[in-house]
Amino acid sequence: MFKKLSVALLATALLGLSGQAHAETQYPNKPVTLVVPFTPGGLTDVLGRLIANQLSEKWGTSVVVENKPGGGSSIGAASVAQSKPDGHTVLKGSVGMVTNPFLMKRLPYEPDSLVPVALVGTAPLVLVVNSNVPVKSVADMKEHAKANGPVTFASSGNGSSPHITAEMFSEQSGIEIIHVPYKGTAPALNDLIGGQVAAAFDTRLTEPYLKEGRLRAIAVASKERLPALPDVPTFAEAGLPNMQAASWFGYFVPKGTPEEIRKKLADDIVAVASKPEIQKRIYEIGLEPTVMGTEEFTRFLESEKARWGGVIQSQGVSIN
Repeated sequence: MFKKLSVALLATALLGLSGQAHAETQYPNKPVTLVVPFTPGGLTDVLGRLIANQLSEKWGTSVVVENKPGGGSSIGAASVAQSKPDGHTVLKGSVGMVTNPFLMKRLPYEPDSLVPVALVGTAPLVLVVNSNVPVKSVADMKEHAKANGPVTFASSGNGSSPHITAEMFSEQSGIEIIHVPYKGTAPALNDLIGGQVAAAFDTRLTEPYLKEGRLRAIAVASKERLPALPDVPTFAEAGLPNMQAASWFGYFVPKGTPEEIRKKLADDIVAVASKPEIQKRIYEIGLEPTVMGTEEFTRFLESEKARWGGVIQSQGVSIN
């Protein structure tokens, strides 16, 4: 009888442990925090909240957006890298994830301490000039620079993707530039429209100013022409086949997050971001609805490291 009782107790205990392990693998089993490493209102934040709302509905649990700006997105990234790797703290990352390790001598986290999950949007960059600048093509800009000296380029900040793209353009075109950094996109765009600077790289959100004739688009740094700007050639068409650059927006979790949790998170992000109404909304806020799962996103990141890292190192760009 004692043996029978012991066996019964052991079976009950094992069943309890099995149930507990199963409960621990349920994801999510509590509210999820999505860290956006920028201030509220920007593209990263707006897109982050859009997908967060969709995931919250899908999971039946809260997805709380927490803005942690500063350090070129490195402060928010560090907070996620140092969090518990259980999938309940997620980073909404962008280009800084691959550029900051090249730009910063001291990064507040190890680059490999965050691993990719999924990508949901891209924003190819467009070369635009003030309408009073007498150029309509890359060839025109080369002649203009030869006759008048370096071209001034505005950007949203030192080390930002518009800045590095301008350096990439200078390297590939041979056009000498003078970089003029601003504290954000809005002041940079204001001075570009006002004529204080000649050119900039920005997204297709400049379309209203193009229609008004205050700015002129020269070329787009994407493989194909953008549907919103069908008359604007690609840089490949303009003779610079390697001139491709885009802001992008993806998700990362701490290294060590269980693979099944990372997979579920990726699958669910891809599912909600692929819904037609969400794709439409992503396009409306100024992005191309480009969706990638973990494997494709990982390969994409490797190509981005080579693209941006090469320019940063060859042009000697740094932010600390």
